[in-house]
Amino acid sequence: MGRPKRTSVILEKAQRRIAGLKTIDGSLDLGNGLTVEIFLELIEDTRRKLEAHNIALSAADQTGTLVSQAERSLADLSERMLTGVASKYGKRSDEYEMAGGARKRTGKRNARKVSTSTPTESPATI
Repeated sequence: MGRPKRTSVILEKAQRRIAGLKTIDGSLDLGNGLTVEIFLELIEDTRRKLEAHNIALSAADQTGTLVSQAERSLADLSERMLTGVASKYGKRSDEYEMAGGARKRTGKRNARKVSTSTPTESPATI
């Protein structure tokens, strides 16, 4: 599943606002750099940046999928290589252990020692 794409409530609000401002006057200039033209440019710049961000997320999703596929292929080949070493040299060989396998044990495990001491009794409290 891909990452959720980002939306902008502020961008949507600005787009609704510019529609209202254009209704008042398509070339509205309120002074001090507050013009419809500048407002439109900033809206478009924000929209482009948001689009670029979402494209980057899609690209990251795609490369993540490629890495996962490569890892699965690598894990499969690694397992097949170890199986090949076991087939050629045996699971009890030094070569199998050198390839990363766990050598089969040849003897019985030692049984755990059972404690023969009895627990000390604590004096009863009154």
